[in-house]
Amino acid sequence: MTRTKEQKAADRARFRQLSPAKKAEHIWLYYKWFIILGVAVLVILGGVIHRVLTRKEPHLYMAFFNVSVSESLETELTRDYLLRAGLNPDRTEFVLYRGLYLSREATGDAQRSAYASQIKLQASTELRQLDLVLMSRQAYDFLSARGYLLPIRTLCGEDAALLKALEPCITENSVTLEDNEIEYLLGEAEEHEIQAESAENALLVNELPLFAGLYNEPVYLGVVANSPRTGECRAYVADLFGR
Repeated sequence: MTRTKEQKAADRARFRQLSPAKKAEHIWLYYKWFIILGVAVLVILGGVIHRVLTRKEPHLYMAFFNVSVSESLETELTRDYLLRAGLNPDRTEFVLYRGLYLSREATGDAQRSAYASQIKLQASTELRQLDLVLMSRQAYDFLSARGYLLPIRTLCGEDAALLKALEPCITENSVTLEDNEIEYLLGEAEEHEIQAESAENALLVNELPLFAGLYNEPVYLGVVANSPRTGECRAYVADLFGR
C-alpha cells in the first residue's frame, strides 16, 4: 500500500517526538536485518583488509628434525638473518616447522611422532615449501638415504669462495639408489640388497660461533634437493658461515 505525502510527513513528525530510547527501538524493529547485514559486511571487510595489510611473504622454510632449538637461537637463525639481509621481518616470514622427529626404529608414541613427521616432510617437499633442515645424525641418515638433500657443491655452484669456506664442515653420507626391502619382506627376493652411493650433502654446524657449546651431539644443516629457492638458501648458508 502506497502512503501519501501527508501520511509520510505525519510519520516523520511522530518519530521526531519520540524519546531517544523509543527512536532506537523503532529503528531496530524496522531495520534490524539491514543493520545486522551491514555489521557483518563491515566485519568481513575489516578482516580481509587486516589480513592483506599484515600478510607476510614467505622467504625461506626451515624444519628442525630431532633437534631442539632455543628461542634465542631460533631468533638468530630467522629474524636476525632477515634483518641482516635487508628484509623487513614484519613483512617477510621465515617459516619454521618445529619438533619433527625421524627414525626407522621408533616404537610406541615415538613411532606415531615419526610417522606424522614423515607425512609433514612429504607434504612440504611436494608443495615445495621446505628449503633448509637442521638435523641430528639420525635424521641426517634418514634424509640423506632417501635423496632429500642437495649436494653442497651443487648449492655453491660457481661460487668457489663459498665452497672453500664451507669445505671444513662438508659432511658425506649415503644416498640409496635401489632397495629391494619390499620384495625381500614379501619373499620375492632371497637377500635384502641395497645399492647406494656417497654424497656430500650436509654441513656440520657445531663449531660455528652461533652453535658453539649448545649440543653434545653433531648437528647438521642441509638444503632440500627440490627447493625452488636455492639462491636464497645459498645466501643464507653464506651468511651463517660468515661469507
